[in-house]
Amino acid sequence: MSVPGLLLETLEELGKDDFIAFKWHLSIKILANCKPIPKSRLEDIPRTETVSRMIESYGEKSAVDVTVAVLKTMNQNNAADELERRYAAGAGAAGGAAATPSSSAAVPTAAPGAMVAQQGGIIIAPSVTGTTCKAVNITINK
Repeated sequence: MSVPGLLLETLEELGKDDFIAFKWHLSIKILANCKPIPKSRLEDIPRTETVSRMIESYGEKSAVDVTVAVLKTMNQNNAADELERRYAAGAGAAGGAAATPSSSAAVPTAAPGAMVAQQGGIIIAPSVTGTTCKAVNITINK
């Protein structure tokens, strides 16, 4: 299951008051490397939009980490443990094989997380998300 799906299922198990408390916790500092989401971005939004805002703000892995931390703070330990277990099980299954080129020409090998274009190739507008929780370095070599 996708991370947004897991997060949504987890939030759907919270009652109305617990969901309100959950959103309040997102607006304060929960993890050292993650900025709180402003209260105005969390007001009057449903669970689906809350998941979207969390992933937008933190990225998928950090959104799971923040959700687990908030749930534990709220003494929702069973829900936190279940989310951790399901995420760990899905992360192993999601790490499928990388796409390989169909031609036999030599293609430069990239380090994990690197983007490589062959001579004359281009990389257009990479999208970087979840940068509020971790540093991102971008090096462009010509």
